Amino acid sequence: MIIREVEKPNIRDLIGLVNHQFWDRQKILKKDILNGIKIVGSGKGAIALVFKYLSERRVVKSKLDEVIMADWLGSWVYNQIQPFAFPAKKISNRTKVLFVYHQYGFPQDMDKILEFAHDKKLIVIEDCAHSIASYYKGKLLGSFGDFTIYSFSKWFFCFALGGVKSKFDDFGGYADEAISKTPFGLTIVKDAAKFLHEWSTFSNSNIFQKYAGSLLGMSYAIYGEALKPGRLAQTLLAQKIAKEISVRKKRYHYFLKQTDGLGICDHLEREGITPYVIPIHCAERQTEDVIKYLRARGFETGAYHFDINRNLLNPQFIKTVWIPCHGGISDEVFSEIIGLVLKSFKK
Repeated sequence: MIIREVEKPNIRDLIGLVNHQFWDRQKILKKDILNGIKIVGSGKGAIALVFKYLSERRVVKSKLDEVIMADWLGSWVYNQIQPFAFPAKKISNRTKVLFVYHQYGFPQDMDKILEFAHDKKLIVIEDCAHSIASYYKGKLLGSFGDFTIYSFSKWFFCFALGGVKSKFDDFGGYADEAISKTPFGLTIVKDAAKFLHEWSTFSNSNIFQKYAGSLLGMSYAIYGEALKPGRLAQTLLAQKIAKEISVRKKRYHYFLKQTDGLGICDHLEREGITPYVIPIHCAERQTEDVIKYLRARGFETGAYHFDINRNLLNPQFIKTVWIPCHGGISDEVFSEIIGLVLKSFKK
């Protein structure tokens, strides 16, 4: 059995094409957590849509204008930006945008970031791909920036699906027009490629994984145009989001309680967090043991850098281990994960 940081696609999700009455988009948007969010075909598509808008409004005037962003987001995120601006890591006189990534659902220091952005007259884009329902000083992440992008398919299987919102009054109409112009068939191609890839990652077939991965990579080239969300994807979003948030919050607090005293979560907030994963920090030996025990059980994890300074402009990275906490694993399996973590401290 393979267990990743996200749930495995379920064949019942496809059966829903036949048996489910599709939810109207407006019904989805009335849900509190989705209020004001424009649903689009993917998170990467949301990024492309924002930068098209900024380019047409002459906020970003050329490809030499720069966007400050984290360097671990992946090449396909950069590829959505590069037709309009240049991704960079250091501030310069060409900087126009701060792309603020709330890593694993834990907030960046928005006070310092917004103060800097205000002084430099920069646009702030919040990347809430990992942060559907986390808070900074009591305020929901995604409510600080000029724009916010979401990637719901990182949280649970809903094919490829994202969201976007903005404080600019004319952006909603701009987004609606862009979505309406999605070429026929692109949504089907995008979602089919996403389904096959997600399914392949839980397979032991290297050939299946190779070809599904290649298909997904090719499909990324159309994400900027495939802005229309699939109806089934929206139905899955509406069905799953509230329960997924509840499960992750519950498991986060349970994990903190069960590992209290080990010091492995001292760098994390106790409240106001709905995590994408739980990034624990251990001594080198425990880190190696935790990874070894989890991988032996079939969990895909490893050592990943996490910014404990929570500041895109001045990061400080430590090595952490991903702990999955999504609704696709049972309470029994999650308790087993905790047991394996505790086991590494008993040697």
